[in-house]
Amino acid sequence: MFNQHAIFGHDAATGRVLWQHPWDAKQPHVALPMALAEDRVLVSSGYGVGSELLQIKPDKEKFAAQRLWKSTRLKAKFNNPVTRGGYVYGLDDGILACLELATGELKWKDGSYGHGQFLLVRDVLLVSAENGEIVLIDLAPTQRLELARFRALDGKTWNPPALAGELLLVRNDQEAACYRLMVTP
Repeated sequence: MFNQHAIFGHDAATGRVLWQHPWDAKQPHVALPMALAEDRVLVSSGYGVGSELLQIKPDKEKFAAQRLWKSTRLKAKFNNPVTRGGYVYGLDDGILACLELATGELKWKDGSYGHGQFLLVRDVLLVSAENGEIVLIDLAPTQRLELARFRALDGKTWNPPALAGELLLVRNDQEAACYRLMVTP
C-alpha cells in the first residue's frame, strides 16, 4: 500500500508492517502496485514520478525492499499496468509504453489513449481510452499493433472496463453500455 512518503508491505493476517520503501509522490497515487513472480513488486505513479521494480528479501525478522531499477519511462497515473512475457505495458502519461521487466528499458512508446484503463485478455490488450473508444491491441515487445477500434461511450472515460465472457461492460460518469464481443476459442 502507498501513502505520500512510502510504499508498505503488510502481513495480511495481522496488519503488521513487514517492509517499506521510500516513495515521494506529492500527488495522489491511483495505480496499484503489482505483485510479480515470487519476490518482486512493480510500483508506478504519474506526475513525473515514474516506476520502480523492487525485490523483497528476508531481513532478520522483517523484509527489505531493494530497488532493481527505476525509470521515468512509465508514469502510470490512473492506469494499472499489466505484464506479459517479461514485459510491462502501461500508460505513460496517456501514451502506451512497453518496458522490459528485467531491466526497465523502454522498448517502445506509441498511441495516445489518455488516462484510460485496460484489461489483459489472453494475448490482447483491451483498452478503454479516455475519449470513450475501445481499442484492441496485440501485445508485442517490438511494436504497438491495433487490431480493432470502436466508439463505446461519449465523453471522458476513466472507469475500468469489465469483461464477463463475451460481454464487455463500460461506463463513465454519464452513461454505461454493454457490448457483445465476438470470442474465438
